[in-house]
Amino acid sequence: MTPPLISFVASPAVRARAAPLYRALRRIDPVHESPIGIWVLSRHADVATALRHPQMSVVEDNADESAFRLGFVNLLSRVLGRESEPVAGGSPYFQVFDRVMLFQDPPDHTRLRTLVSKAFTPRAVEAVEPRVRDVVDELLAPVVARGRMDLMAELAYPLPARIICELLGVPAADQHVIVDAAPALATGLDPKPMRTPAVVDAANRAIEGLTAYLDSLIAKRRRRPGDDLLSRLVEAEDDGDRLGHDELVAMVVLLLIAGHETTANLLGNGLLALLRDQHALERLRREPAMDRPAVEELLRREGPIQMSQRITLGDVVIGGRVIPKGRLVVLCLAAANRDPAVFEDPEALRIDREPNPHLAFGSGIHFCVGAPLARLEARIALRALVTRLPGLRLAGGRPSWRPSFTIRGLTRLDLAWHATGRAGLTGGRAGVAQTGGGR
Repeated sequence: MTPPLISFVASPAVRARAAPLYRALRRIDPVHESPIGIWVLSRHADVATALRHPQMSVVEDNADESAFRLGFVNLLSRVLGRESEPVAGGSPYFQVFDRVMLFQDPPDHTRLRTLVSKAFTPRAVEAVEPRVRDVVDELLAPVVARGRMDLMAELAYPLPARIICELLGVPAADQHVIVDAAPALATGLDPKPMRTPAVVDAANRAIEGLTAYLDSLIAKRRRRPGDDLLSRLVEAEDDGDRLGHDELVAMVVLLLIAGHETTANLLGNGLLALLRDQHALERLRREPAMDRPAVEELLRREGPIQMSQRITLGDVVIGGRVIPKGRLVVLCLAAANRDPAVFEDPEALRIDREPNPHLAFGSGIHFCVGAPLARLEARIALRALVTRLPGLRLAGGRPSWRPSFTIRGLTRLDLAWHATGRAGLTGGRAGVAQTGGGR
């Protein structure tokens, strides 16, 4: 499996069409020890087990640095014409992300998740639905008569950005700070041996600007709380325990990435998959009530998060193999979500697939806290696009993919349709003035 994995690391084009590599991993070596010194899991059962295993940590500092075969990594870097990130950390980006609950084990994770989870209960998300419909209407209104748009710039990014910013209480005039920072922050999530200095530098610049803005916004909410999620996080208390300032910043950064960047890529990936499968597209157009299972199938087949990582806290048996303590383990969610042992005809896009036990949002204690909001936004936006834009089709050249390892997403997706002169409605209020948040 070494040559295909090298091609995956070396080529963004391979990463953009990685399904053949995932099939080979599952078939040839599903619990794979790579020459870099990291382990790769690709079967659904193994990935699900690792996601829930109590001896699997999300804290990168628990990794045994001596397990990385840096000689191979450095050789590969020279062959590819790039240098890998130094093993030593200490960058502003990682200083913030060390405090993000996504990278915390219990009991710290339990405490942080308890304080934020109340904001994303099904009832809380249901209350946001009218606003999501309104924002979709607002974003489609100026483009529908034009008959063309770049989905990523004009809807996929602005929609979740505006919703999460409004929930947090970020003023409309400041929402560009969030949108501009998010892509660089997300690419910093790649596994350690795959980060380059350029990626880390971009993430550092993004986090420094965002942190400066959040410092000011949090101070304002402490002085004058509002009816928004940030104010509730400032005041949140569980058994006498409140978030410190640095924890607040880290929590908001996580919510911005989870509530914005990944949802935007789900919309782009999902619509592209539908446009490439006219049978599925037409069925969703004829039966818009299929939007819920359709979103689950798009999460399975085209999920925005391709992989996650864990570090073994002791010797862990996965798939009949012993992974030693301190090893970095890459959990290939995208491969697990196309495992034929779990999903019949896994390469097919079946918008009525049920059951659909995909792992797109993870599993166990780190299951994505913002999953209900992401599902809601994707359901409303995709339903609006396929039912309200007649003759919807791809326009321009090939879709452009991001080079990230962890995030699968498009930089641009040009669309065209038969212009009608009016947008129709998703069910929200018509004629609401646009409030900003474009990209």
